[in-house]
Amino acid sequence: MDVLLIGIAALSLILAIGMGVLLFKVLSDERQRSDARVAALAAAASTADLPLASQADDLTLSDRTVSSTDLFVTTHEGSPWPRRAAVAATLAVAVGIGGYAITTWAARTPAAAVAAAPLELLTLKHTQEGNTLTVTGLVRNPRTGVPQSQVFATAVLFGSDGNFLASGRAALDFTSLAPGDESPFVIAVPVTGTVARYRVGFRAPDGSVIAHVDRRADSTAAEQHSQVPRSTSWPH
Repeated sequence: MDVLLIGIAALSLILAIGMGVLLFKVLSDERQRSDARVAALAAAASTADLPLASQADDLTLSDRTVSSTDLFVTTHEGSPWPRRAAVAATLAVAVGIGGYAITTWAARTPAAAVAAAPLELLTLKHTQEGNTLTVTGLVRNPRTGVPQSQVFATAVLFGSDGNFLASGRAALDFTSLAPGDESPFVIAVPVTGTVARYRVGFRAPDGSVIAHVDRRADSTAAEQHSQVPRSTSWPH
């Protein structure tokens, strides 16, 4: 992806430079042609032999006196090149803006399109004292993950008949989790009924679910499942 971004940026820069070089060359050629026309007219004016007018011709001349400089006066027309230069400059700016927009979009697209690696649940335990079930565990942000912050661990409790009893959540002990970091968590859930099982998950500050996978050792998972209440991770 880095190669693609560099290629797009380089292409935009090459197009902008190419438009500038082309504009400079066109203006230079036009200036050379204009100088050549002026030189040709000056040469023709210095070498042309005008016929002498007769007396009869003098009688037909108008009262307006014509000077020698009036012979080569031409109507001045605005050059089209300022407009062309403006169009070329606008095109170059558009190419630059387009390249920047494509580069920015390509840089942001992977983060939104590619799902981050799920968190890893390493340990999970619980204790119940009176009307409170306390769930503790350890979660890890994998090295291939993205930085996480203000993550909440959640626990949902169910009775023996499968009905919902209570739920609770608590922030991880560490506010930020860089790739490779681990953090413990403790969730204390008040409950009045008999808890048969519970599910643990993780959520972002806005309430969206953060995917996770169960990385507990087989022996630990078997031990936890043999206890009452039974614990399960909730990856989605």
